[in-house]
Amino acid sequence: MTFKSLEMSRVGAGSLRAIEIGVTSRCNFRCDYCGAYDLLERKILSVEDVANVIDTLPDLQRVKLSGGEVLLEFDICEGIVQYCTSKGIETQINSNGTVLDEEKFERLEAAGLSVLHFSLNHTDAASHSAFYRVTEKMFSKIVTAISRAVASPSIDTVVETILFDETESRMAQVHRFAADLGVRKHEIQMEIPSVHQGYENTLDSDRICTAIADLIEHRDPRTTLFFSCLSAYLRPGSAGWKRLQPLFRDPGVIYASCIEGKAQLHLHSNGDVMICELGNPDVIGNVFETDMLTMYEESPKLKAFVQSKHEDQTFSCFRHFDKPGQKVANPGGVALLGMPTLVARPASE
Repeated sequence: MTFKSLEMSRVGAGSLRAIEIGVTSRCNFRCDYCGAYDLLERKILSVEDVANVIDTLPDLQRVKLSGGEVLLEFDICEGIVQYCTSKGIETQINSNGTVLDEEKFERLEAAGLSVLHFSLNHTDAASHSAFYRVTEKMFSKIVTAISRAVASPSIDTVVETILFDETESRMAQVHRFAADLGVRKHEIQMEIPSVHQGYENTLDSDRICTAIADLIEHRDPRTTLFFSCLSAYLRPGSAGWKRLQPLFRDPGVIYASCIEGKAQLHLHSNGDVMICELGNPDVIGNVFETDMLTMYEESPKLKAFVQSKHEDQTFSCFRHFDKPGQKVANPGGVALLGMPTLVARPASE
């Protein structure tokens, strides 16, 4: 199995082949576009908890670990990867890269990690620091981690960039920066509306298509582009969809179809199971009360989602896309989290 192989094969419903696990909601960043299910949740799934879930899923092929910053619980991640490797299941860790060091890389390699997936939306420390409200040294940690992962003999390295107003005009610049670090797989994630910070959709389909077209025109031939969640913005047959279709004839440009609900579910750190953490975080059960396979096979809510989203293609799954291109007032009265303030530290740090 390779990165995005399930999404590229356009699997159908009927077999739960992948799960994404939010081991923890803790994070050393506070991204204003964060799509995590519950940032205030402080429960943590143990290796045993995850193993018990995995053992109930006979068709499972891939496990993704995310957060929060999931590597803040490094020992748990290592244990889950080791368990999956022993079962022949591919693993992926989504991380900002700032907590990795040589020892942890060696442990992940020994555990059998398949894919290490980094977030990268900037090309210099100053802009990264200003946007994320962290010290500039964080950016160098990310670059060092990506470079080390690229050099790994066993870990497949992927960099992800979000297409949103912050990156819209410089997607090609970020792409070239990643390619020059040795990255050969670059995922482009469509903008994720967030209920945590009040960050909503700001790009309409025309701007999305223009940014994608410019990026593909300037694609580094050494690096493959993978586009995710396009179906949340562009319905098949729409003008934007028709505009992009010729661009995906390039073998180095991959359209990753959505498998959420069909072949993948999300498990949160408190045991809640969701159809999709990003686009449709409807809870269909809890693994401490019902096994995940039963939920997958019997949930009326899940069946309705698959019918509408995947079979009838009648709606865009992201939370509030009735008016794309416009900011939406705080949906549902959700409590917004305050952004951290950058604290100056002595240069010696």
